[in-house]
Amino acid sequence: MDGQRKISVYQFTVLTILFSLGSTLLVISSGLADELKQDAWLGAALGTLGGLALVALYDALAGRLPGMTLPEMSTHLLGRTAGRIFKLGYLFFNFYSAAALIWYVGNFLTINLFTETPRPVLMILYAAVMLYGTHLGLGTLARSAETSFLIFMLALAVVMLSLLPEARTGNLLPVLESGPGPLARASFTFVSFAYFPWISLLMIYPKHVTRPEACGKALYTAVLSSGAILTAVTALTVMVLGPDRTAIEAYPTYNLTMKINISHFFERIEALLVLLWLLAIFYQAVVSYYAAVTGLAQMVQVDDYRSLNLSAGLCLVPFALLIYPNVGYEHVWDFKVWPLFSLTYALWPAVLLPVAAIRGRRTNRHTKNGR
Repeated sequence: MDGQRKISVYQFTVLTILFSLGSTLLVISSGLADELKQDAWLGAALGTLGGLALVALYDALAGRLPGMTLPEMSTHLLGRTAGRIFKLGYLFFNFYSAAALIWYVGNFLTINLFTETPRPVLMILYAAVMLYGTHLGLGTLARSAETSFLIFMLALAVVMLSLLPEARTGNLLPVLESGPGPLARASFTFVSFAYFPWISLLMIYPKHVTRPEACGKALYTAVLSSGAILTAVTALTVMVLGPDRTAIEAYPTYNLTMKINISHFFERIEALLVLLWLLAIFYQAVVSYYAAVTGLAQMVQVDDYRSLNLSAGLCLVPFALLIYPNVGYEHVWDFKVWPLFSLTYALWPAVLLPVAAIRGRRTNRHTKNGR
């Protein structure tokens, strides 16, 4: 079955880029502008460097155990009991992430488009699509990501180019007015949104990629690509809306597209950005849920994760409504609690890597003695 779930390095790269953009694309500009004002784009740029450091950690661990997923690595390195505890935490994080993304979609659509539709109804519809995508499998998801990525980049380019006439570079001045403290905090928040969730990808990488040795380069490419996109979007948002309005808007990128007006002919294309965001967040949600349900299948020793797909998926919407009782709670959690919460999971490979290094040295020593 593992052989049927292999994806190419390119597919893994585009899937990772879409995963990074997911929820980050629509909301991160607001959080960065709230902390840094006109320097918001610098927070995204510096945060991209943090993403590179995280990739170096993940790539080092994957290079030592290329044939395993993260839960399998934890059992192999820490033993059965500690590994099981590790797995439970990993499954919770992924399930939580998938449920949170469903809530984001339901909340956004309720506020901006379907104001008369109850939020749970929209969440259920989106969850159903997500479960179907998970059922189709990793290979199908990766192949669809190839096409979706091209559409995504083309449409995003159209949106950004259309906004250039409205951009005012003066909104980015003065530079570095906020100081190093706020810049560090904002960059950390950016990394927590864009790259800490990459821990979910370790259920795919390196085991289910055709050439694991090339995945490190793919991850670095994904970090730089997604970081460049998010930095450009953040800078453009501040240039068009201004730092103060960007900071107070819940979805500044969405409001940004309302400014597009070319000769009163090409205008009101905010629905295009909504489709882009729903597309990117779909892949992030499916990968997160896939990591949760396949990890659960490993724990209970079920051969095919699809047998658990529906039963686990029925819990997603109720859990999403439980973790975010209202919009105010969600905003405080996302920008005050989430960065530290996600950090505890994102750095788990930092615990496993020294153990893998020590065990590798012991194995080499025993091999030499055997000779």
